Amino acid sequence: MKDTAAVIVTYNRRELVRQCIKAVLSQENASCDIIVLDNGSTDGTEEMFSQEFKDAPIMYTNMHENLGCAESTSRGIAKAVGLGYKYIWIMDDDVIPEPDALSELLKADEKLNGNYSILSGAAYWLDGKICEANRQKKSLFTFMKDSDYEQELVQVMFVSLASMFVRADVVREVGLPHGEFFIYTEDYEFCARAGRQYPIYVVPACRVTHAMKVNAKVNFASEAEDRLYRYKYLYRNDVHCYRQFGLKGWIYLAAKFAYTIVNILINSKGERLSKIRTLIRGYKEGFSFRPQVKFP
Repeated sequence: MKDTAAVIVTYNRRELVRQCIKAVLSQENASCDIIVLDNGSTDGTEEMFSQEFKDAPIMYTNMHENLGCAESTSRGIAKAVGLGYKYIWIMDDDVIPEPDALSELLKADEKLNGNYSILSGAAYWLDGKICEANRQKKSLFTFMKDSDYEQELVQVMFVSLASMFVRADVVREVGLPHGEFFIYTEDYEFCARAGRQYPIYVVPACRVTHAMKVNAKVNFASEAEDRLYRYKYLYRNDVHCYRQFGLKGWIYLAAKFAYTIVNILINSKGERLSKIRTLIRGYKEGFSFRPQVKFP
């Protein structure tokens, strides 16, 4: 067994996860085992793993239902910790790491002498620009600038699951990401807990490509009606995540609420009332949302 297990959650993205898996298997000067959790794909993903990757160091599990990214990621991390891996490398199924991505993370681990909770790679889009959806946050209100990615290490507050490298002993100490989040913000909330114990760093030399359809942050105002339900989770989860930062967290939540209302009124081409109701419902549920921290 290797020291590192990559945890990848997938759902009906066979071609993208194939590229991801091939890139992880092609790492140079470092290697890892792979844990894949499939949220019930119906596009031939299971057949691909059983045929194309049958001899690779991959532990594939079909969940047979869509449990959500948060729950399956949490289960994957728990499995990696339970099996005794020292590090867990978490990434989305449309992330393609560069050949030296893992080795750069391990170099940073050695340089920091284990004095960190989470390391994060730099995610780029298909055109070579920073992937805006994965730009790490240095504070509640500020994101990393392009020039920050020229440094060796950058201490931050929040990172995404595009390429999150976690020490297993930290997971044992602070618990797993909240599976109840279903989708959105489970990464930031986990960072909030881990970051209170140990610093979090971005390792710009660890580069990945995030093959998203567009290079943009989530924009509720432009979403179609059939995707509005997802945002109730986002705003509920945001309230749970940010309220733990006290007054600064509540100021952030109030500012985001006001900004989102204005954005919907100005830029939404339809369903303004439904979107505002979804925003209010998410915030309202967030006030009483109390998921319990689970440990592997």
